[in-house]
Amino acid sequence: MKMDAIIAIVACRTLFFHAHIADAIRVLSFNSDGQQRGDTWIRYNTSVDVPRDYTLCVRFNIKVFRILTAVIYLFNVRDFDDDPISFEVYFEKIRTKYGGYGRFYPLPSNLATNKWYHYCQVRDMENGEGRVYLDGQLIIQERTNFESKLEKREVFIGQDEYQPRNSLSGKLSQVNVWGQAISPDLISQLANCKVNQEGDVVNWSSVWELSNVEDEDVPTEDLCRSVSHGRVTVLLPLLKFREAVRVCKGIKGVIGIPGNTEALRQELAFFKNNENCERQWAGISDEAAEGVWYDPFSEKSYNTSEIYFRQNNPDGDKYQNCIRMNEKGLEDTDCHVHSCSACHTTASTTWTLRGICEEEERMYYLDLIPEPLAFRGYGEYFIEQTGDSMWTWYNTVTNVTISVLSVKDLNYPIGRRTWEVQTDVCGQNKGLRELTLTACTKSEFTCTDGSCIPFIKRCDLKFDCGDKTDESFCQIVNFPGDYRSKLPPRPASNEALPLSINFTMDTLNVDTTTMLMSVSYNLRITWFDNRLTYNNLKLLTRLNTLSLEEVEKLWRPKIGFINTDDIQNTAVDQDAVTTVLRRHPEYVPDLSNPYEVEIYRGDTNPISTTRKYFTIYTCNFDLVLYPFDIQTCILQLQILSASTEYLVFDPEDSFVEYLGPRQLVEYGIGTIDLRVENSTQYSHLKVEVELVRRYGYAMLNIYIPSLTLLVISYITLFFRPSIFDVRVMTALTALLVLATLFTQVSASLPKTSYFKMVDIWLLFCIMLIFVILLFHTVIDLKIDYRGVFNTSSTMDAGRGSDKLLSRGGSPSLNNVVTTMKVNPINGVFLPDESEKYYHDFFRLKQSILKMDALTYILVSKWTVFVIFGVFNLIYWGTLTVSSGLMYSV
Repeated sequence: MKMDAIIAIVACRTLFFHAHIADAIRVLSFNSDGQQRGDTWIRYNTSVDVPRDYTLCVRFNIKVFRILTAVIYLFNVRDFDDDPISFEVYFEKIRTKYGGYGRFYPLPSNLATNKWYHYCQVRDMENGEGRVYLDGQLIIQERTNFESKLEKREVFIGQDEYQPRNSLSGKLSQVNVWGQAISPDLISQLANCKVNQEGDVVNWSSVWELSNVEDEDVPTEDLCRSVSHGRVTVLLPLLKFREAVRVCKGIKGVIGIPGNTEALRQELAFFKNNENCERQWAGISDEAAEGVWYDPFSEKSYNTSEIYFRQNNPDGDKYQNCIRMNEKGLEDTDCHVHSCSACHTTASTTWTLRGICEEEERMYYLDLIPEPLAFRGYGEYFIEQTGDSMWTWYNTVTNVTISVLSVKDLNYPIGRRTWEVQTDVCGQNKGLRELTLTACTKSEFTCTDGSCIPFIKRCDLKFDCGDKTDESFCQIVNFPGDYRSKLPPRPASNEALPLSINFTMDTLNVDTTTMLMSVSYNLRITWFDNRLTYNNLKLLTRLNTLSLEEVEKLWRPKIGFINTDDIQNTAVDQDAVTTVLRRHPEYVPDLSNPYEVEIYRGDTNPISTTRKYFTIYTCNFDLVLYPFDIQTCILQLQILSASTEYLVFDPEDSFVEYLGPRQLVEYGIGTIDLRVENSTQYSHLKVEVELVRRYGYAMLNIYIPSLTLLVISYITLFFRPSIFDVRVMTALTALLVLATLFTQVSASLPKTSYFKMVDIWLLFCIMLIFVILLFHTVIDLKIDYRGVFNTSSTMDAGRGSDKLLSRGGSPSLNNVVTTMKVNPINGVFLPDESEKYYHDFFRLKQSILKMDALTYILVSKWTVFVIFGVFNLIYWGTLTVSSGLMYSV
């Protein structure tokens, strides 16, 4: 591009100095009708030298967004394509070139039409960084090595190589360039109109060459807010009250309720020159409750005294429930009478045409033109009324009609309607297509009539729209055409897909005899499927529940329960609940869908399926320490869908919990752990349940009874030695009872080839009673008196001797002799010497017998006691160290 070429292409005029008006700023308008032209531009009156560090600021207001909107360029005079400094606007991004470096930068939010923005770009060579500010806020800061050339530059605004499709359509003001990197504080003050400092390289008050632009002075305050502030009024034709409310809500406006004479006059002034509107609605009625006036827009209620009624009104009782405006005040009237109304809406409202197929987002958005009602697109589209009941949507650049709408009920294209597409768009054929023209924001849902409800009420299982369309088309999963439900998802990292397991146990029941554990539990499996996308995910997970038809199309992991008696695995059926968890808040609005849809990614929002199971798992118990044992039962799960190359359990995001009682009939629940093994061919997951035996039952029914029997047997050692039958029968009875107890205990436990601690205890008790019986036998042998006494006196003496022996005393031979009657041997009395010899022998024999009995009785008592004590010390000591005797659950 050369200077003479510029002069030859366009006609220029020079303005030497534009006087600055107090509290007003010069504003230039480019292509204000929205058309694309190649001869609308301005140029600085002279070339400039831009130093290595600089700051460029401009205030801009876009009327129509192009594919690329050319704003400002500082061209190298020698070569326009070499080292440019420029600023270009797109709908959702900007493009900044610092000279030698530049690229696209996303914006925090999309730009809007008819709104002023303040833009500054800073090149700071000393710090090696570029910065971009929008409305005084830093949005881009990056370090880079600039390659800037100190060349003469032309400042050109509004055109990019005179291509009409890129021409600026909008307004500009306060274009300034400083030969330094100005401070962020000064940039903020410039953006907020606190100062009006101009640049030392390029300043807005200097002379500019203008071509086909409009020049005006705008109050400074209007530059610091959107020029579309305030409201616009759409005049609605003759309609019934409910229809007028419906249309006005669709426009996202309100019908006024004058509260005084001045407000009433302002409302009536809108229809001053309209002969067809002799009656005008006020936006209130008492149809629901007589005397209670309800505003359908603000949802507030008023009493009659709060409304500016005409004298002697209201007077229509239940037959006149709406209000019309009269110069003398408001008066009630029939709601079915057709009247006009003034619908007031915000001028900056952005309209969206949903359901069309466009690659560029800007093409979906429009502005409302109030008089006559029409819609001008952010891009090239325009919607206007072309007949009594016909609306046309066409492209202003190509002048091609895209679609038409024939309105049968209300003559407005607002809301969800069926249009007739007359041109192939984005590969979609001609024909009828449902489109939605709405003023609802991204956080709202559009009902068929155009009214808005909060988007969180969309598909929340209750009707909120009057037409109930908020609960329509609530499908959550979007399946791509090449989706295969037999193939597992493959993460972008090409690694195995992790499955998260949530194992929540409700009840446990353990049968020691069969070594089985019955578990009632909820098993939740969670995974990501990056092939899918989801619609309208809610924070409340239960609202993201998939239908059975959707579930059947999904890939679902199959997990087997390994240590069971039969073949069991997970199932996804009508008893399973499958939901999508909204973990990532980011979404993309699907503007091509007439039913507002938010698209969430499948690789950041997982699928979760939950089902309740009742499974009987086999356990391998080691009963050596029974009944003071601690058992571990393992619930083993294995992925069956694919090997570990494709699917693994996620050890970080998997967990187990137990919600049931901690104390069971026979066991107490100890620690519960979850372990993952991904090193084998198929991934395994083990839930280890620690079971601590509750030994109270065994103590009450085994140890205390057996100990009682053992004590009874031991007490027999203290019986009189002469009552041998009593001693033996008591010990034998205890032995028999103990043997029966041993048999019952053995029958209630699994048969094992090893001894259990309870077996050792019972066998010990039996053996100890056997030892006691042996002692009784030996003691009885030692005190046998057969052949020594054969008279009653002798028997009495024997009993006396027994008593003495039982008391530990010594029988007196003299006492015995004095009470005995001795018979002669062979009828002959012994001589005195023989008799004396016999008595000495008998006394010696009795003394020997007495000492042997005492020794054996004493030895038996202490022997049994020591054996019992040593055994218990070893027995209970072993249990204390290696069992659950001292375990606290």
